[in-house]
Amino acid sequence: MLATIVHTSVEYSWDCGSPWSLSMEVCTMVANTTDQAEAADGGRRRRRVWGAVEQLPSGRFRARMVAPDGRYVSAPTTFTTRTDAAVWLDLQHADLVRGVWKAPRTSAGAASTVAEYVARWIEQHPTAKDSTKGLYRGLLRGCIAPDLGKVRLGALTADTVRAWHFSLGRRLAADCAAERDRLALAGRAPSSASVRDGRTRQAQAYRLLRAAMATAHADGLIGEQPCRIAGAGTPRPSVERRDLAERLLSPGQVRQVATAMPPRYRALVLAAAWSGLRQGELLALTRADLDLHAVPPVVRVRRRVRRNDDGSMDVDTPKSTASVRTVALPGPLRDALVEHLARFASDSSGALVFATSRGTVPARSNLTMMLQRATAAAGLPPIRFHDLRHCAQVLAAESGATLAELMARMGHSTPNAAQVYMHARAERDRVLADAVGAAISADGSWV
Repeated sequence: MLATIVHTSVEYSWDCGSPWSLSMEVCTMVANTTDQAEAADGGRRRRRVWGAVEQLPSGRFRARMVAPDGRYVSAPTTFTTRTDAAVWLDLQHADLVRGVWKAPRTSAGAASTVAEYVARWIEQHPTAKDSTKGLYRGLLRGCIAPDLGKVRLGALTADTVRAWHFSLGRRLAADCAAERDRLALAGRAPSSASVRDGRTRQAQAYRLLRAAMATAHADGLIGEQPCRIAGAGTPRPSVERRDLAERLLSPGQVRQVATAMPPRYRALVLAAAWSGLRQGELLALTRADLDLHAVPPVVRVRRRVRRNDDGSMDVDTPKSTASVRTVALPGPLRDALVEHLARFASDSSGALVFATSRGTVPARSNLTMMLQRATAAAGLPPIRFHDLRHCAQVLAAESGATLAELMARMGHSTPNAAQVYMHARAERDRVLADAVGAAISADGSWV
C-alpha cells in the first residue's frame, strides 16, 4: 500500500511496510488507495476492514480500529473532520503492518465530565486564593454545572459552548428581572447598584470555563479549545444600568450619609469614601495599622476580611501584592478616626478599628442594611458600600493624581482595574464644559 503525506506543500511518499514516524500535529495524511477506491465507487466511502469512522450526535467523528485480538479500540479523542479520524486509522494500521502497534491509552481526564474536570481544576489551581476559589465554585455550581456538568470533556464542542453561553445570559437576565419584580412588590425601589442584569456573572462563568478548557487542551485531554466566542469574557455595558457616575457622592453627601449611620459606623463610611480602602480591608484594620500622628497620617493595609461559602468570615492576606500598601489619609478623616477610636475601640494595639459592641467583625449584610437606611434618610438614591470606594478614586483623580498614583493608592495590579473607578461626576463635567465655553468666548475670532 502506497500512502502520501502532504506537509507544508511538500509531498512525501513511503511504503507502509518500512519504518517511519511523523507527528499528526504537523501533517495531513491521505491514503491514496482509499481515495482511488472511493473514486471508483462513485465517491462512496468504502469500509476499512481494520476499522471504522462514525459521526457522533455532537457532530464530531469517532475512529475505532480492530485490534489484533479482534476487539474494537477507540481513538483516545474525537476528531473535527472525518478525514482526521481516517488519518488516525491509517496510522494505526501502518503500525499493525510493521508489527509495532500499541494500544492507545485513553486518558482518564478526557473521560471526565465537564463538572468533574472544572472542579479539579479549581482545587488544583496553583495561585488562586481561597476567596477566588470560592467564587469559582459558585460559578461552577450556579452557571456551568446545570447545563454542561454532565457533558463528557472530550465531547464538549464550540457549538455546545456557544449555545450554553446564550442560554446562560437569558437565564441570568430573567433571574435579575424576577428579583427586581420581587423588590417592587415588597415596596423597595429596585436599584442597579444591587440588582445587575447578569452580564458580569455570565462573563465570569465563561472565563472560568475557558481557562479550564485551555488547561485541558494544553494537557492533551481535548483536541481543541471549545471556548472561542469573541469578547465573551468581557461583559458588555447594559443600557438599563444607571451610569456609575450617578452613584458617586460629593463630600457633602458622604457626610450626610455618615451622619445618618449609627454612631459606631459613621467613621467607617468616611474611611471608605476618603481613603479608598475596600470593605474587607477596612474591617480587618487594627489600631496597630494606623499612624494618625504621622505627617501625613497613614494606614497600612496588610490584611482583609473575607467571607467563606458557609457565611463565616476569616482574616486573610490581600488578594495581590499590589493590595499590600500604605495609604496617606486626608486631615478630616484623621480627625474622625481619632474621635472614633476614643469612643468605640479598646486601647489594645490588636483591637479592631471597626467592630461591633462585642468586639467582633460586623456582618456585611448588617452594614449593607444600615447603609441603605442611611442613604434613604439623606434623600439619596441607593448605593453599594463599594460605591464609596469610587468616591475616593474620583476625588484623587480630580486632585491631579496620575494613573500610577491612583493604582498605588487603590491597590490595583493593572491600569484596567484602576480605570474602572475613574468616572467623572456630573457637576465636574459641568465645570469642564463651562471652562471650555469661557475659552471659546474669550477668543475674539469667534462669532
